[in-house]
Amino acid sequence: MLLWLMTTAFAGHVYVNGVNVDALRDATFEGATVTLDADGNVHIDAPGYKIEVVNPDGTAPPPAVPTPTPAPVATAPVPAPATHAPPPPQPVTTAPPPASDVPTGKWWLLTEDNGSVGHTVHVFVNGVKVTVLQSGAEPFILDVGPWLHKGPNVVEVKSNSADAGGGAMYVYLGLGGNDQGTIVMDAPSVQFGLGPSRQGPHSRTYQVSVP
Repeated sequence: MLLWLMTTAFAGHVYVNGVNVDALRDATFEGATVTLDADGNVHIDAPGYKIEVVNPDGTAPPPAVPTPTPAPVATAPVPAPATHAPPPPQPVTTAPPPASDVPTGKWWLLTEDNGSVGHTVHVFVNGVKVTVLQSGAEPFILDVGPWLHKGPNVVEVKSNSADAGGGAMYVYLGLGGNDQGTIVMDAPSVQFGLGPSRQGPHSRTYQVSVP
């Protein structure tokens, strides 16, 4: 970069590397930085140049004025974005058929999750998707009576596991009693389990007879 110094009439002085050079003419400085202070003085920072001023009349040149240092610019700290743990996945249940001849409060679907990771389970009753379950959810209880009918029923459980880990996940369906919010099920008609070694899709079909 070439800097051409043009002499004009102004109230301040010209300094090169802190030395007053008001009488300097026809000079070129390469790689120089020019700063104009509040008093109208021009400061030229020219690394590699040595400046000496000798007045013919023997008088001392004006004293050097230090090159002003720009004031630091204060910047406000940027707060870190807030992070929140995602809520555990919740089962998604579809609406039951409009009518069923099976009384409610008798047939239940239950889950047991021992810290499993990576499993998604779809439960179908007589071809209708009843619910979708995922690893990491709280224990789930659903009255499946509205999806059943008296006589033979087909229950299909389909799962897909990706990067599975943790403990086992179980899905049960069967006849049980509700003891003050606790479901007691002696012999589940459906017992579907997934371990940490399970990968990819998996399915089982069960025949459930409702008297």
